[in-house]
Amino acid sequence: MSERLGILGAGRLGTAVARLAVDAGREVFIADVRTGPMVELVVATIAAGARLVGVDEMLASSEMVLLAIPYSRLADLDLAAFERVVLIDATNAWLEVDGADPPASPLKGHKGLRVVRTLNHLAYEDLTAYAEPAGAPFRTAMALVSDDVAARAAVAALVDDLGFDPVELDGRSAWMLESNGPFFGRRLAREEMTSLVSASRRADRLTW
Repeated sequence: MSERLGILGAGRLGTAVARLAVDAGREVFIADVRTGPMVELVVATIAAGARLVGVDEMLASSEMVLLAIPYSRLADLDLAAFERVVLIDATNAWLEVDGADPPASPLKGHKGLRVVRTLNHLAYEDLTAYAEPAGAPFRTAMALVSDDVAARAAVAALVDDLGFDPVELDGRSAWMLESNGPFFGRRLAREEMTSLVSASRRADRLTW
């Protein structure tokens, strides 16, 4: 549990994850483009124990960074600055904001980035409501998608600390976390999630 967590975005998702991570004993650094007393108050109230810092300090202080920002803001990031950290992509494109045909995520195919897709298929309020210690009778599963096995394992340890059963998946299952996928908005146990993955892969084999 040594990895320090950086969070870009002090909105509802960012502060919810920060609160869970601080409660789990993680050191947390939050950065936001907004500044001022209101942002400081939000972080101090909702994520007490997390440090509100500038983006450069957050990147320098963290081994992994959660992107808790609107999907449209991905295009504004200097992605080269994130190459030294494991990047957790929790962004979603929304029809009402990003349109019916949003641009592809700039994270895809960017050489040098170690990206793990997770924490996007449950609402921020579900994260705080469903988090349970390891061994709880109905612990909610959280999918993690990446072809970088080491990065995925590091984020899986974080997800476990946050209070969820991590289900590690490779890139073939990325679609299952999206808004039209079978995980999105559903509270699933590990066994239910892995059964859905197995069924999907059996169906893929039958279509060839």
